[in-house]
Amino acid sequence: MILSRFLIASLAITLGLFSCTPPAKLEPVKPTAPVEIKAKAPVRLNGRGKITSISIEELFALQQSNQVIVFDARPAFFYNLGHIPGAISMPKVKCDEFITQKEAEIKAALAAKKTIVIYCTNFACPDARTVAMHFSSFAYPTSTLTGGWDTWKEAGLPTE
Repeated sequence: MILSRFLIASLAITLGLFSCTPPAKLEPVKPTAPVEIKAKAPVRLNGRGKITSISIEELFALQQSNQVIVFDARPAFFYNLGHIPGAISMPKVKCDEFITQKEAEIKAALAAKKTIVIYCTNFACPDARTVAMHFSSFAYPTSTLTGGWDTWKEAGLPTE
């Protein structure tokens, strides 16, 4: 009993001493060289465009009636090896810049009631969806080609 009172008293005194001690003065850290922060250019969010899927049959019919503008989201190397006729190369790594550059053409296509279609390599390739999301952030509705380039080729449709 006396020992426990002694321990409690010792603990109280120790806590009292350290809690009354003023905090150590910290010196501000000065950077040795200026720090440059680079920010990405913001994506325009003036609306949300709808993203849908389109089959090769639907795309081919739209293409034959000149009611589509097609973008190839694969890297330029693969685009140069072959692509859907009339497709415009738009690799995902530069798509925001490219959308800004092609804004007049995209708006004209939409005004003419054309469908924007984006494709990449195959079902497993996420690039078409990624580029479509960028189009969406610019408020442009888009469709992604189900199955992509591989499905187009397997169907025996024309290529460039």
